[in-house]
Amino acid sequence: MAHKITVTGCPTSSIQDYGKYLAFDMEEKGSPNAPKGIPFKSNAITYTVVLSLKQFNKLNVNQEEFSERRFVVQGEPCLDIPFEQCKGEIGVICMQIQEIEVKRKEKKGKPQKKGSRAQNSENSDHKEESKKEKKEKQILAPKGTREWMSLEEIKVPEAFLKFTPGMVKQKVVEESIEKNGTVDKPIIINPETHELLDSYSRYYVAKKKNLEHVPVYY
Repeated sequence: MAHKITVTGCPTSSIQDYGKYLAFDMEEKGSPNAPKGIPFKSNAITYTVVLSLKQFNKLNVNQEEFSERRFVVQGEPCLDIPFEQCKGEIGVICMQIQEIEVKRKEKKGKPQKKGSRAQNSENSDHKEESKKEKKEKQILAPKGTREWMSLEEIKVPEAFLKFTPGMVKQKVVEESIEKNGTVDKPIIINPETHELLDSYSRYYVAKKKNLEHVPVYY
């Protein structure tokens, strides 16, 4: 009765096609014992494995990817394989072949340095979003507000544009924007034409502070 062996390793050659049968070389490292009756032992043995086309098809692996996989082969040793291209030190008639998953060791990486660009960029984005959300939450509508309107929609008469609000009034509005996120009182406009009727100082400071929307009153 022939001695059975189990070989584990990766293919070291391309597949040789012989019609109903295929052959390939594979190497097993780690001081394996040679099959019984074969006086051979080394740190790495190259085997030539012969398997049927049916066995190969069950693997569901194409020939291009074959050499990148790892297999366990169970079979019978044979010193006289009838193939001229047998380069292995020991021939194996395959009885069963199975692919085994290659476990890749995950590197226990060191904590990412603070200088990492990707992490810094991500943290910066989160901080910007948090600031934006915080700013939006802090906006308090002043008493008398009818609605919020885009600053660009408000039409300012030429008479107002020639006037520069006093610094005291500007400071009051600026302090309100810093504290509440918007002007201290609603800007008075015409509801039909959106023309500014009063509160030019608030409009002036709001534009100066680049506010997108302001509270208005009709």
